[in-house]
Amino acid sequence: MADDGRRWVPEGGLQKLRSKIHKESKIADDKNLPYTFSKPIRKSYAWFECVECGKVLNAPKNTYMLACSCCKKLTKVRKLDG
Repeated sequence: MADDGRRWVPEGGLQKLRSKIHKESKIADDKNLPYTFSKPIRKSYAWFECVECGKVLNAPKNTYMLACSCCKKLTKVRKLDG
């Protein structure tokens, strides 16, 4: 058996598990439940510079302030171009 990184292979194999998941998902969709399951939103990151010490940090692109690891303070950051 090939090592595909799984800790545990279910009885009946992965194809049987996948078909069970699809079948149960279809049943849940037909019940009009008040919630849905979807892939998580991927955040895009950008490079920022601490205005206190000038350290360059990577953070989500809509960041305004960060706890700087260099000056140990909550400080404003400036987005770097590029």
